[in-house]
Amino acid sequence: MKTSIKNSQWQKVLQAYESAKDEKDFAIAHSLQKEMQDNMNADELKAFNEALIKDTYALLSTGDKMIEEYETEKVRKKLGELPEAISISYIAKNYFGKSRSWLLQRINGNKVNGKEAHFSSGEIRQLQNALHDLGQKLSSVALI
Repeated sequence: MKTSIKNSQWQKVLQAYESAKDEKDFAIAHSLQKEMQDNMNADELKAFNEALIKDTYALLSTGDKMIEEYETEKVRKKLGELPEAISISYIAKNYFGKSRSWLLQRINGNKVNGKEAHFSSGEIRQLQNALHDLGQKLSSVALI
């Protein structure tokens, strides 16, 4: 794991956490961390905790981004040829209040303002509901 903390003892603690396979290993890693922190003065401990918080936020942000990318790829694969068979414009306008290009950017993971466009988890649910609704409409017409 990449960290902004420049401390060789912390690197050993991280390695212990990363290689932990069970609760006993995690307990050992935790005791190494506690021992390291117990040996720090107040200023060192404050700087360490601030860096740890910063690294945690960066890790969470990276995890969120990875989940969005995974979800977008999953949606893209599930949709398959469907975007060619149905009106993407209709879905974008009526279910999202957005343009056709906005929806296609997310489906295809296109770059927008230098960043890949992805669906948020709420947008994925919204797309699922839209497709379910359209499926019901198509089913009712197919019965005629």
